Formats: sequence, C-alpha cells, structure tokens
Amino acid sequence: MEYLVDVIVPTYNHEKYIGTTIESIVTQQTNFPFRLIVSDDCSKDRTREIVAEYAAKYPDILFPVYHPKNVGAVANGYSLLSAVTAKYLAVCDGDDYWTDPLKLQKQVDFLEANPDFSMCFTEVEILDELKSDKIFLQPEHIFPPMTKDVFTVEDFIMADMNMVPTPTLVMRNVLPRPIPDFYLHILGGDLFMQMVATDKGKAKYMREKTAVYRNHGGGVSKSKESIARGEHALVELYHHLNKFFSYRYDKLFKKRLLDIARGRLIFGARDKKGLARIKHYFKNIPDYLKYSDKINFKELAYYHVVLFFPFLLRRGKG
Repeated sequence: MEYLVDVIVPTYNHEKYIGTTIESIVTQQTNFPFRLIVSDDCSKDRTREIVAEYAAKYPDILFPVYHPKNVGAVANGYSLLSAVTAKYLAVCDGDDYWTDPLKLQKQVDFLEANPDFSMCFTEVEILDELKSDKIFLQPEHIFPPMTKDVFTVEDFIMADMNMVPTPTLVMRNVLPRPIPDFYLHILGGDLFMQMVATDKGKAKYMREKTAVYRNHGGGVSKSKESIARGEHALVELYHHLNKFFSYRYDKLFKKRLLDIARGRLIFGARDKKGLARIKHYFKNIPDYLKYSDKINFKELAYYHVVLFFPFLLRRGKG
C-alpha cells in the first residue's frame, strides 16, 4: 500500500503513556491511508509489549521497530527518519498524544492546497506532570507566544527557543537521502527537521489545539553543566546546517551564533569572580569576535565594563 503520511513515534520507557499515544493516532479520521511507525529503543519496562499488542490489533497501520539494544534518542530518531517514505511526515513522541481526531486530515489538507508551504504546526496543551494534580499550563510556559501565523527559515534560525510543539508537526517529506551523518552527533533533531522543511517552503501556524505535550522530569538534567552541553550542541548544529545549506544563510547563522556568543560571554560570567572571570573572558571572547562581521568597539567597551568594572555602572546610576 502507498501511504500518504508516515507518522513516526520514538519511544523509550513510556509504559504509562504509549497506549494513549498510539490510540490517539490510529483513531485519526482521514480520507487517505497513513502508516504509524513506532520505534522502541529497548525499553526496560513494558513499552515493547504494549506496542506489540497494538501492532497485532492494527496490523495495517502500526509498523513497530524494535532495537535489540539501546541506541539512544538521537540514533532512534535517525532510524525513524530513515524509514520515512510517504509524501508527508508527522511526529509524536511516545509520551505525548493527539486530541483532535481530524488533526492529520486538517494539516494534510492545508499542505495539499498550499504548495508554497512545506510545514504546518498547531497550538498545543501542556500537561504538567510535575504537579501531583497534573494541571494544564499555558503554552507560553514551554513555547514562545505566536505573534504571526506564517514563518520562514529565517525565523527558525533566529529563534532563541524551539517554536514548534513536536506532537503538532506535519511536514512535506523533503528530508535529504540519506539523512546526513551529522544528525547522529546533534541534540536538535526537531530543529533539523524544521529548518530542512522551511528551506523548501513556508511554515504555517494553525491556531487550534490538536495535541497534548507532557511536561515531566523524564531524567533530563537542568544543571549548569547539562545546559552548557546543550548550548554547545546547538552551536554545532548551526555549523552543520550552515554547511548543509551551502552557506546560503551564512549571515543569519553568524548573527544567531553571535547572539549565543554574546550571551555566553556576559551571562556566563555572572557567578564568577576574580581569576575565574578573567579565564571565562579569554575562553569566550574569541567566539564573540569570530562571529562579528565588524567589531563594535562601543559595545565591546561596554561589555568590558560590565565584566571587570561593574562599580562604574552602579556609580553612573547613582
């Protein structure tokens, strides 16, 4: 059978959630065939057994992938993207779920009717599972508020946080074949898909809620070290994407990298004093200078005052 949409679901230790996720997808009401590919990364709980039960129940829709050993979230995502063959691609993580039974139909209808758009996404509900009463948060707690409904690749390059709730994404299958090897060394798989899509067309934000994004601990560390590693991985992703796009967006990427370098230089020094602050300065100033097309001496002088002579600023305010 030729499927119009491939829905990919990466999962790992989602025993509590995966049934809800699968049910919300296989019950979609569409006038076209779609395939659900669920890839279990060798879960330690009953996730695999639950996926197998649903695969037996929906053999024409659900196609499971079982990794014989744990390969990690990035490699799991890589295997899923490599398996996509349909015209369109939809994504839902194994702990999220869809709430609108017409979600897939609406988004595919939009893309079919608007060939200049390569991607669409919607508003989402945030289920905060860190609370004992599991309350719903406003989307702005996790994702930036939307001030417009049409976006370009420039918006995604310059965004200082992920704009697209993963369980709401539907995009044309414009993925490169094979998937670039650098995907296996990045943490921003979502950003990779969003930028690859918007390199080929615009993105549409649809102002309706179609899915639930679960906010829970999930073992993700929020330590300074993990945040620093995430920022480093983001910088690496931008370098890889800049090269992948043959430097067509070089000015935009450099501007975004300059913003990151500027923030690292100034805000990264807040908890450092004395020699530690000096070491921080010499470690981070090269990146700031590297991404600057021309040195803004006035700005640079201000940063030196902020870093080394903050009492002058306090005196000026006084």
